[in-house]
Amino acid sequence: MSEYIAYNLALGILETTPQRKQELGRMLSKLLGFHPGPLGPDGGIDGVLFDESDRLVYFQCKLSHLALDTNHAKLLYADILYHRATIAVMLAGKGYKDTFGQRLFGHPHLENVNIHLLTLVDVLAQTDKFQAAVKALPQLENLSEIDWKQFR
Repeated sequence: MSEYIAYNLALGILETTPQRKQELGRMLSKLLGFHPGPLGPDGGIDGVLFDESDRLVYFQCKLSHLALDTNHAKLLYADILYHRATIAVMLAGKGYKDTFGQRLFGHPHLENVNIHLLTLVDVLAQTDKFQAAVKALPQLENLSEIDWKQFR
């Protein structure tokens, strides 16, 4: 799918209700083989799984129509440390402000954590960022099975 089409489809998804976006986050979590977090407040975790080495892989989905900022970076950092994740995948609806990456990667103790910051466009258009994440976590390839048009 072209990035132009992916962008327009992502905009449609971002206009759905908060409940529908939460359902989508849980669906993505299940499809990827994660144990999804609870409905409602989930404590900052949409899904977890353990890899073949019994290390925790963390998934968070924030389908906001605004780019994620430093406050989201602080929360992601805290959750990575709290859960002792070795791989973290964040899926943002609109993307990330420059300050997000500056804040997140300015924190200590992340040198052994494989972090992938994806957007809906990355996933839908299967960009290079998405392909790099698939190498670290092959289950991400399953996202191509979703009928994304149902969320417009």
